[in-house]
Amino acid sequence: MGKDKKDFVIGIDLGGTKIYAAVIDRKGKILGSERKKTKAELGFHTTVARMAVCAQAAATAAGIPWEAIRGIGVGSPGPLDLKQGMIIETPNLAWREAPLRKELKKLLKKPVYVDNDCNVGLLGEYTYGAAQGARDVVGFFIGTGIGGGIIIGGKLLHGFNENAGELGHVILDPQGPACGCGNKGCLEAFASRTAIERTIRAAIDAGTPSAVLEGAETGPIRSRRLLEAYMANDAAVVPAINRSAEYLGYATAGMLNIFNPEVVVIGGGVVEALGDLYVDRARETAVKNCFKIASRNVRITPAALKDDSGVLGAAVLAWSHLR
Repeated sequence: MGKDKKDFVIGIDLGGTKIYAAVIDRKGKILGSERKKTKAELGFHTTVARMAVCAQAAATAAGIPWEAIRGIGVGSPGPLDLKQGMIIETPNLAWREAPLRKELKKLLKKPVYVDNDCNVGLLGEYTYGAAQGARDVVGFFIGTGIGGGIIIGGKLLHGFNENAGELGHVILDPQGPACGCGNKGCLEAFASRTAIERTIRAAIDAGTPSAVLEGAETGPIRSRRLLEAYMANDAAVVPAINRSAEYLGYATAGMLNIFNPEVVVIGGGVVEALGDLYVDRARETAVKNCFKIASRNVRITPAALKDDSGVLGAAVLAWSHLR
């Protein structure tokens, strides 16, 4: 349809460090986009105002008049109250009882639909990416933390209290390292980017020779640097990344036994950097540790959409309410 028709939505991916908004048509084509820093430290209302400005700038970049935008889909960190479109709490943004949908709708004067960021990321991969054509899908997203999502019979699994899919908080060892959620031994505590860096720095502090921190002694290690160090067989980096992939593999084995999905999608910044080097090890561990029937003909694959999975999934969310 032409740009004069009201056949566009905006997908917003709200992260701990950045806001990404994109104008998307019914075919999943991104027509224009904008990114801004989240600046969560300035407070909830300031960040929501930045989300609104980002959405409007995306429409301008797409050359789409605001009146042609039918609605807004948002992927947000959780846990969430989906009925109210409210963030119950989120450690990365340090907000509690934050009425995201209400405030964003007030600013943008459009219908707003909110779901967990990893749910909408998986929805993007299911509709346009690595899980197209499947009906039962599990997704892991490996970043600062670990998020997840589950699609059963073509529908997102939300669960009784609407917060199913927190796969990063499957406990693999109750005596394991502390997790940001307050428990010990969660998958996130073993396999997230944060866990990888903690393991690397502990190895270096213990005397393991490594060049990975050159130029990054205090700040986070960049993804490209992790890849370079891994390929160079760095003595601190290789075991840390392999450990992460293996623990992810154990968690994946559990998901294969429980849900028997057709596809397991593994995404997030760590996988974007390392790709098959990481996913192959996770796959090998998973297959060795689940029932053979649970892994038969199952695809365990890197995500295909990279940074766009969230905005595309948020658009799918919006369209599902607007049809």
